[in-house]
Amino acid sequence: MQRRAFVSGAASLLLARGAAAQATDYPNNTIKIIVPFAPGSATDNGARHIADRLTKAWKVGVVVDNKPGANAFIGAQAAQQSKPDGYTIFVTSNTAMASNVALFKTLPYDPIEGFEPISLIGYAPVFLLAHPSLEAKNLQELIALAKSKPGKLNWGAGSASTRIAGEMLRSKTGIDITYVPYRSTPLALQDLMAGHLNLSFGDPVTSTPQIKAGTVKCLGVTNNGRYPLTPDIPTMIEQGIPGYELSSWTAVFVPKGLPRPIYEKLRAEVVKAISDPEYVQSQATNGAVVKPTTPDEMRKIQLEEIRIYREIMKAAGIEPE
Repeated sequence: MQRRAFVSGAASLLLARGAAAQATDYPNNTIKIIVPFAPGSATDNGARHIADRLTKAWKVGVVVDNKPGANAFIGAQAAQQSKPDGYTIFVTSNTAMASNVALFKTLPYDPIEGFEPISLIGYAPVFLLAHPSLEAKNLQELIALAKSKPGKLNWGAGSASTRIAGEMLRSKTGIDITYVPYRSTPLALQDLMAGHLNLSFGDPVTSTPQIKAGTVKCLGVTNNGRYPLTPDIPTMIEQGIPGYELSSWTAVFVPKGLPRPIYEKLRAEVVKAISDPEYVQSQATNGAVVKPTTPDEMRKIQLEEIRIYREIMKAAGIEPE
């Protein structure tokens, strides 16, 4: 028994030393950041900032691999199936890691058991956007317009969370507007600006520049109280829809099983990257709050979001697909 315990202890010591050696050598190859959305999205924006900072800090290539489509299924599945060696990072949103759990009966990936959280990057409310030509200057005028033309207005969404935002609007107001699915939020925004859509839902990082340019208009914010970064835009709640509160967030995850020394080294550099004052200010200018978290805090946020989305789906009478 003593010999067996000695052998076991020696083996554990060798493994620990091996993991420490791996962390010392890490990284010595190109790192890939998988993003489950198209270029130009808020998630993509965060991923490219992290890629730039890791490249400068570690002097290795860091590439962003956009894998949009299928409500983030494609990117999330690819990330989970990647080798847990620190050379694949998953920068994603609550669509892949929370709202999909409520919106779909089954997923081709496991957002909880298949990944380990690194940190939250930031969060923001969802914007209700309209084409400038739409005959509605606020939410109540939109509701009246939609009720006068049942089924005639359309709306687009490029993620599960923005899809749920639209379903909440329909269920809470009783309006009949036609849903048009998109592979990502920027694609829906492009069609809205081009006049192919009447309405869309989007995040502030993607939408704020277009609101400022006048190519779209914002009819409401899904925040509880005026959003500090866009105080001139009224909330959905103050415009007569009680309980209409919803947020979007971006975060960093890695495939489960990453050796702890490599995990800690990667996490420290990622948190340093997203805490950079210049980045924090640029995100604030575009309407997003940067807020790094501990891994445990990030997991709690994810699990709470899943609970909230399930409640929203149930209240809206939406059956998982």
